[in-house]
Amino acid sequence: MSLGLPSHLSRAANSRALATAARWAALVCLVMAALNVAVSTVGGTTGAASWISTLVLLPMIALLLLLSRGRTVLLTLAYLLVGSVCTYFYVYLIFGSTPAYQDTNLLVVALPVVAMTLVGGTGTGSLVGVLWATLGFALAEAAVFLGATAAGRDFRPDAISLSAYLLLIGVLAFDGLTRGSRSRTQGAIHRAVRDARLVDLRRELLAESTADLHDTVLSELVAVAATEPGELPPRLRQRIESDLHRLGVAGLPADDQAPPGEDAWYDSELRRAIEDARDEGLAVDVSGEREAVALLTPDARRAVGLAVRQCLVNVLRHSGSATAEVAFSCGDASVSVMVVDGGRGFAVATAPGADRLGLRQSVHDRVSKVGGTVTVYSAEDVGTTVIMTIPVAEAA
Repeated sequence: MSLGLPSHLSRAANSRALATAARWAALVCLVMAALNVAVSTVGGTTGAASWISTLVLLPMIALLLLLSRGRTVLLTLAYLLVGSVCTYFYVYLIFGSTPAYQDTNLLVVALPVVAMTLVGGTGTGSLVGVLWATLGFALAEAAVFLGATAAGRDFRPDAISLSAYLLLIGVLAFDGLTRGSRSRTQGAIHRAVRDARLVDLRRELLAESTADLHDTVLSELVAVAATEPGELPPRLRQRIESDLHRLGVAGLPADDQAPPGEDAWYDSELRRAIEDARDEGLAVDVSGEREAVALLTPDARRAVGLAVRQCLVNVLRHSGSATAEVAFSCGDASVSVMVVDGGRGFAVATAPGADRLGLRQSVHDRVSKVGGTVTVYSAEDVGTTVIMTIPVAEAA
């Protein structure tokens, strides 16, 4: 089970949980094997071979403790190889010191086999875990066979180690088969939360725009009603036209001058990037304070425009989404531009080489050269959000 973690975190969390549980179970098996031999020796079994069979397990225990501090492929291989040698001598000495043992179908023989099988199964994925578990089980059984043959005893597969191997394989297989359905369910939940948040944001923006429109129109009507009949005074006319431009009302004469923020927006690389993406079939929604681009230097406006162009190209090529949103916001000392899509997403740390190169050179590098920062949020089946924050020009 994933404990409700996001899909990009649940795999690593499940893998660490299985690895920790397997290591502790393996340590318990080795300690039980050592205690069993020690109790049997104290109870009447004679000979130094019994004590030596306990000591040969110490290298396995030491390597297992090292694995508990940090699992690596090299350390796991060392544990399996050393464990095979230790298991061979352990089985050989057990049979040499205890004549009553006639074959290998014994609990005391199965314990180190189970320890090797469990630690071999601590991979980073279901298939990798199955391969490690099979390798550990095979090496341990080969060591038991050689040890029993050298001691002149019969080799019989024991039910305990075989059951532990099959149980581990079943757990790993179940985790692998259910991981896809969990990922789809979690992805749907995250998309639903994100869509609900976007609906709330659009509702807030609509309410703010409606209130602004209401207050502006009411103010202008009061001003018009207070004037004398005839042509509007030039200052009042200019104020009304400026307010209409700010509210986005189309149809004004071409010779009317738009506010500086609108000029900066219509002449910017940023608007051209959005229009080019729309021409290629991507539905791009623009929200927020787009006139905030006027607060940026020309170099910063061009850098952000090219970075947004690359983000929209990535949406078209890789996300699988037909829509995207570009949102603007302005703070006291910076302007933020956010590009959001609801596509398939990706794990940021493991993005393909071409994607990493595009994000680094066309987005991160361009924005950093003008003093800005870039933050990327993405996960599989959730979508991608790129937030660019650029300081405003000193003059502004």
